[in-house]
Amino acid sequence: MGPATIFDKSALQALSMDEAVWLDAFLTANVVPVFYVETLADLEKDVAEGKDPETLVGMLAEKTPSGAAPNVHHRDMLQNELAGAEIAMTGQPMIGGGDTKVAPDGTIGLHVDEFPEHAALLRWREHDFLEVERVAARAWRAELSQQDPASLVGMLKNIVPSDAKISDLDQLKSFIDRFCASSHSQVLKLAFEALDVPDEYRRHALARWEAAGRPSLERFAPYTTHVFKVDLLFYLGIHRGFISGQRASNKADMAYLYYLPFAKAFTSGDKLHGRTVPLFLREEQSYLEADELKAALREFDEHYDRLPEEIKRLGVLGFASYPPPGIDNVITRLWDAHMRRDWREVAKRHEAELGKPRDQEADRETVAKLNQRMAEAQPVSDAEVNLGEGDHDYIVISRQVPATKGKWRIVPSDVEDDRGE
Repeated sequence: MGPATIFDKSALQALSMDEAVWLDAFLTANVVPVFYVETLADLEKDVAEGKDPETLVGMLAEKTPSGAAPNVHHRDMLQNELAGAEIAMTGQPMIGGGDTKVAPDGTIGLHVDEFPEHAALLRWREHDFLEVERVAARAWRAELSQQDPASLVGMLKNIVPSDAKISDLDQLKSFIDRFCASSHSQVLKLAFEALDVPDEYRRHALARWEAAGRPSLERFAPYTTHVFKVDLLFYLGIHRGFISGQRASNKADMAYLYYLPFAKAFTSGDKLHGRTVPLFLREEQSYLEADELKAALREFDEHYDRLPEEIKRLGVLGFASYPPPGIDNVITRLWDAHMRRDWREVAKRHEAELGKPRDQEADRETVAKLNQRMAEAQPVSDAEVNLGEGDHDYIVISRQVPATKGKWRIVPSDVEDDRGE
């Protein structure tokens, strides 16, 4: 629970296992496709003597929040938008799959079975890798090593007038914004070329664009425009000498930016991210340096370490529904900005209740009612209930939660299964 946050591999690597517990507890992790690919690619990475790549990937997988929401791939969203769908860029993860169901009380929910990405992470924690994953890891590293941005730089560089005064990335981004605000057909066609849009989507989008009165690309396809702007900044940044075209991983780093519209915050320890991500953030979004995130999570860890043992035995899910209300750091400020306004007061009341005997019969009754509600929910098509993107009343996501992580118990021992989950 908490504001949706995207992290890159560098941010996760900087955390201890204990600190990663509080990342999972207080932020909703939007794990983007490039993170999984980068993590898996480490199977082919040269590591220090005495270590092995399987252990490295397994540790990253274990640190990855079990409550993470894997975002739909940017290419799928882009093509859907060009086909006429609306992409909701509201700071929430764009989740794929799931079945729409109507509960007995008439509320409409999205029921999602365990994400395949989450199941893969569980295997990776145990150093269990499919051969197809190892092949994909080799292919990804080979693709990065062979990448040559010169052709796209050559195609895009001419959009910048020769006399344009652009001395840094900030000025380049301003130029890109003005360019994409144009209604000229060449802007749309250039975006198709740069983004390698399949022909069938190009034809359909052009017909829709003509029928809509030839609006600017930004008005016609906002998400497509966002991805196009990220690529323009990258390739024109290389042309102008602001970004290195020699560092193979830079393109992968920039791919994280495709998903900024689906989070409230982005955290990284990467220098390129520090220079580029803030240029694309909306006013209400935040950029967190990895060391800021780590310091905040460490502060939480030290706070909860002082709790009595009988409270700790309740598990993190039992005693940490909200961040500590008396702490002021980058995460609690994110909560102030994006969560319910009275969360600190609610958290104080929750803290006051800790240690008091719970009504276990009432808890069992509540769980039974929830399970019955889910079991009785009936499948229905989105068209039948006239739903738009993000219009569901509730979302139910099935996932496995580890019983322990680092030094912390996550769930009470009486709900732990034989697998320790």
